[in-house]
Amino acid sequence: MIDFNWKYEIQQWTDKKRKIKPFQTDLVDFFETAFKNTTFPDRALFGTNDYSISLLTGGIFFAAYTREGVIWLLLDRQFKDIPNSDSKIVKSTKNFLEPLFWLEIENLNNLKALIDRQDIWDSFKTATGRIYDSKMVTSYRGHIAKNKISLADFYSNELQNIPSKTAYEIEKKLEEKVKQARKLSRKKRQEILSKSNPKPTKTTVKQTIFNRNQYVIAEVLDRAKGICERCNKSAPFIRDLDNSPYLEVHHKKPLAEGGDDTVENAIALCPNCHRHAHYGKTSY
Repeated sequence: MIDFNWKYEIQQWTDKKRKIKPFQTDLVDFFETAFKNTTFPDRALFGTNDYSISLLTGGIFFAAYTREGVIWLLLDRQFKDIPNSDSKIVKSTKNFLEPLFWLEIENLNNLKALIDRQDIWDSFKTATGRIYDSKMVTSYRGHIAKNKISLADFYSNELQNIPSKTAYEIEKKLEEKVKQARKLSRKKRQEILSKSNPKPTKTTVKQTIFNRNQYVIAEVLDRAKGICERCNKSAPFIRDLDNSPYLEVHHKKPLAEGGDDTVENAIALCPNCHRHAHYGKTSY
């Protein structure tokens, strides 16, 4: 961490503007809440200039206060219940299946209420992760980065060390997105693809792993004798590790749903049948 007094930077900026000086504390609280909820803080930049106090990436405001007296906040959906506010689509995301929005507020009297809205900050957290699907943020912009400091260099938020989603949650979310994408016409999908970033973003996930009983696995594989216990076909290949037939041990009632790690609750499956067990219409 570097020695950077970001609160002092905000105070210095607001000291020059008498009308907003009474809101110094609220602005400090606003930006600190934004810091705490920024996904990928190592990619976010913070600083002040004549135009604004801003937290941003690649030319996209995450959270900002401008000299025109407008609060900007990046969100993944529109909120209609905030007084004296406006919502505008982020143009670089308009072709997303789920575009992002900027919330704009011109009355600082509403700032405290905004800071206390956890649903808004949950939306902000999601948006600051999804914005990296936009091509606009992939190019380095020196004039924007000037006098800005990486958030991760001076502020440690829990998102740096504690992943917010599990691999399962991300996989299920992707399944739903694919379902929605398949409802579009091929022409529309091709149009979206032509404007999409070819480089995928990365997400660090938290994962809970069950410490499975090796004797259960051994017993089930021995029972199967190289034959899938669903389709009754031979294992598709031989393991390089020990020259044994490759089958996967599946729990009929998943461990995550309270199933037992026992021979009776387990079945040896070929990879195809194992995928069917997890994603097919019927289970076993």
